[in-house]
Amino acid sequence: MTSNTEWLKDCRHPSSGEPFSLPDAIYFLIKFRADLAHFRYKSIKDRMVLYFWWNSVGKVNYPDFEWILRPLDVAYVRQLDTNTLITEYQECIAHWLRGTSPDVLEEGPLVQVLLESESFVEASSLEFPRFLDLIIRNRPDLHQYLTLDQFPGQLASLDWWEKHGQFEYPKVAWSPASIYASLNHLEKRESYGAMCFPRFLPLILDSRPDLKINLDLSTLPGQLAAVTWWEKHGRKEYANLAWSTAQISNFLNQLDNIEGLLEQRFPRFLPLIIEHRPDLQKDLDLKTAQGQLAAVGWWEKHGKTEFPTLRWSTSSIVEHFDELDETLAGNLMKVPRFVAPLINSRPDLQASIDIATFAGQVNCLQWWQDSGMLEYPYLRWTTSSALEQLQGLSGSLSNRLTGLPQFLLWLRDSRPDLQAAFDISANEGRRHLVRWWQDSGRNEYRVLSRLSVSAPSEDVSHEEELCSVSISHLSRARPVGVNIIGFPQGVLGLGEDARTAARALATAAIPSVLVNAPMIGPPKLDMSINHLLSEELKHNVSLFCLPPPEMVRLALEGGRKIIESDTYKIGAWPWELPQWPSAFGKVHTFVDELWAQSKFVQTALGRQGETPVHHMPMSVEIPAPVAAVRPRFGLPEGEFLFYLMFDGNSWLTRKNPVAGVRAFQEAFANGQSGVGLVIKAMNIRDDDPIWREVAEIAAKDNRIRLISERLSRQDSIDFMACCDAYISLHRSEGFGRVIAEAMAIGQPVVVTNFSGNVDFCDANTSFLVDGELVPLRPGDYLFHEGQYWCDPDVSAAARQLVRVVDDAKERERIAAAGKLRIQTDYSIEAVGRAYAKRLTEIHSEGATR
Repeated sequence: MTSNTEWLKDCRHPSSGEPFSLPDAIYFLIKFRADLAHFRYKSIKDRMVLYFWWNSVGKVNYPDFEWILRPLDVAYVRQLDTNTLITEYQECIAHWLRGTSPDVLEEGPLVQVLLESESFVEASSLEFPRFLDLIIRNRPDLHQYLTLDQFPGQLASLDWWEKHGQFEYPKVAWSPASIYASLNHLEKRESYGAMCFPRFLPLILDSRPDLKINLDLSTLPGQLAAVTWWEKHGRKEYANLAWSTAQISNFLNQLDNIEGLLEQRFPRFLPLIIEHRPDLQKDLDLKTAQGQLAAVGWWEKHGKTEFPTLRWSTSSIVEHFDELDETLAGNLMKVPRFVAPLINSRPDLQASIDIATFAGQVNCLQWWQDSGMLEYPYLRWTTSSALEQLQGLSGSLSNRLTGLPQFLLWLRDSRPDLQAAFDISANEGRRHLVRWWQDSGRNEYRVLSRLSVSAPSEDVSHEEELCSVSISHLSRARPVGVNIIGFPQGVLGLGEDARTAARALATAAIPSVLVNAPMIGPPKLDMSINHLLSEELKHNVSLFCLPPPEMVRLALEGGRKIIESDTYKIGAWPWELPQWPSAFGKVHTFVDELWAQSKFVQTALGRQGETPVHHMPMSVEIPAPVAAVRPRFGLPEGEFLFYLMFDGNSWLTRKNPVAGVRAFQEAFANGQSGVGLVIKAMNIRDDDPIWREVAEIAAKDNRIRLISERLSRQDSIDFMACCDAYISLHRSEGFGRVIAEAMAIGQPVVVTNFSGNVDFCDANTSFLVDGELVPLRPGDYLFHEGQYWCDPDVSAAARQLVRVVDDAKERERIAAAGKLRIQTDYSIEAVGRAYAKRLTEIHSEGATR
C-alpha cells in the first residue's frame, strides 16, 4: 500500500545534496507558523537549529512525523570541533540540551565542556557553568530578566535553574549547591571589626541602593541594621540564601565587665552602640551610676525597639538600683540607689528634691507616686514599701524619749512652725502633734496620708508611752467613691460587668468613674457610658472588673501605676474553673479583697488562702426589647425557636455548643418540623474545629440557622426576645450572664447543673441537665492542670428540650419563677445595696493593717 504522506520526509530545501536540507514537512511549518518564519532555509545554521528545535520541541506537537538525519548530516556535525559548536552554534546547543533522546552531539565531550565554569562578574567572582549563559542568551523569554553579568541576575538565574531549568534541560546534571555554599560562607574583613558576615551580604547591598545607604557594614549600627533587615525581610526575599544571625547576636549579647567598672556587667553591644551614637554619648557614661541608669532607661524605652535582634535583661542592674542605699548620710529614711543619680540627671527635680533632708525625701516620694513610677516603669520602688519602712521605724528605741513616730519627728524638725506650735517635751504637746497629723498633716502630705498615728491612752505612764502607726488601704487624698477599671466600652461580658457595676453603684448614690485598662483590649464600641469615663483614678476605692490573667497583663503592659495606687483595691474577678491555678502566683496580692460573682467562684478564689473573698453577685440588667420581630433577623414565624449564644473569645471547649446542637437533633429527630435552633455567635475563627463541626451539622439540617454578625446591645436583646428558649450546655461558667439575661426576659432555660449558674438555676427556675465531672486535657482551657468540669449528658438535655416544647404549662411556670429570681436577687437595685453595704464596712473598718 502506497503512503500518501511519504513526500513529507523528502529533504529538498534548499536541495537534497545540502547538509541538513529541510524535509517538506519542516519547510511547510516555517511558512505556516509565524514563530518559525524568521528561519532562513538557505542557511546551514538555521537548518541545524530547526533540526534541534524539532528534536526537543517540534516532535512533541507533531508526533506523526519523524525527522531522521542522513549520513551527510551526521558527517557535517562530526567535522565541527567542540569550540566551534559552542561559539558559533549556540542556539543549536540550547535546543539540543532540552531533548530527551540520544543525538549526534552526544558523541563528543560537549556536555563536559559546557559544565566548565567561568566568571561573569568580577565583584562577585562567582563561577557559573558555560551552558547556563548559553541557554539564557538563546531564550528571549529568559534573557529579558536573567543575566549573569550582575549579581541580582545571577541569583535569579540560580533560582530559575532550581525551579524550572533542571527539568526543562534534562541532558545537563548540575546543582548550584556549591555556589550557594560559597555565597553563604562567613567572611571576616577588617572593616567588619569583630563580626563575620556571609559573602552574599555585601553583594546584595552593592546591588541595592535602598539598603546600602542604611546598612553600612563598617559601622556597628549598620551591622545591626543588616541583621534586623535580614531577619525581618531578607530571609524571605532571598529564600535560597542561608544566614544564621544567632552567632552575631549571641556574641553581642554576652555580658562583659566594662573597663574600670567592677560592680556591673553590660552586654557587649552596649558600649559599641554608644561609641557609634553621638546622641547617646553624653548621657550614657557606663562608668557612672547616672549613666548606667540612663542606659537602662534608653534600652527599655527605645533600644529594644531599635535593635530587636539584641537581647538584654536589665533585671540584675535594676535589682541593684532598687536596693536601698545604705550610704546616705544622716539618720533618714532609706531610699533606693537609683534615686540620687536620677535626681542628679534631672535639673527639673533638683530644686525641690534634696534627699539629704526628710522634707526632700517626702517631695521625692510624692513625685514618684504622681509621675515617676510612670516615667520609669522598669524601676520597682513603691510608695507602699516606703510607708512600711516609716511604720517600722516608729517602734525603734530612739523614739522612746518622746513616744512619737520617727517620721513625725522628722517632719517637725523640718518645719519651724511645727516646732513653735508643739512642745514635744510635754505630754500635751506630743498629743496635740499627733492630733494635728491626724486632722491636718495627712492632708498636707498626700503621699504619707495613709500613715495613721494613734496616741496611747491618758493613763499610760510616760515611760511606756509609744504611739502606734498603721497603714490605711484607703487614701485620704481621694474622695469617697469607686474607680471601675476594665473594658467598659467593650461589647463583651467583661464590658457589661463594668457597666452594670457603675449602674448598681449609682442606684446607691455612690460616685464612680469608669477607667479603660491601659493595655490592649477589645474594640471600644459601646458609647453608652462615655459620660463616666476617666483617665485618672478619682476615688479612694478601685474595683477591677478583669479576670486574674488580665490582671497580670495589666501589671506588665502599663497598669502598674493603677495597681500600686493609694486606693483600696477590690478584684471583681470572673473565673470559670473550680481550682486556683498555681501559675497565678501572687496575683491575689494586687488587691486588698476579692468579690466573687458566684459561690462557685468564691470557693475557687478562696483557695489562694490569703486575700479575703466576699460573695458579691453581679447585677443583671437588660434594656426592654423594642423590635423583637423575627423577619428582622431572617427567622421564621410559627416555629418554636431554641437558641445558643456565645463569644468565640470565651473558649468553645467551655461553651460546648456542639452538645446543644446534638441535643436538639436528638430531641427532634427525623427532621421534625415546627421547631428550630438559632446559633448566635461572634468573634468566631473559621479554622476552629468546634465551630467547623457546628457549621457542618447546620449545613445538613435546614432547621438550624447561624448568625455570626456583631450586634449592638439593643439588637442582641431584641434577637433573644425573638426566640422561645435558651440552651447552655456549658462545661463550666463563672456566673452565666446570658443565662441570667434570658431568664430576665422571661424565657425558659435548659442549662448544665454545674458551676456559677446554679446560684440562680435550680429545679424550680430552670430545666437542669446533669453530667459527668471530667478532668481537663491539655488544650481544653487555660491553666488546665488539676482542673475539672462537667460534661453534660446530651440525651438528658434532649429530654429536657422535648419537655420544654410539649409541656407549655410547666414551661411557663419555670420561666416565670426564673424571671422572679433574677428580679429579686440580681436587679441593679439589689446589687447596688450589696455594694453599698460592703463599701460601708470597708470605710468603717478603716481598712488598715
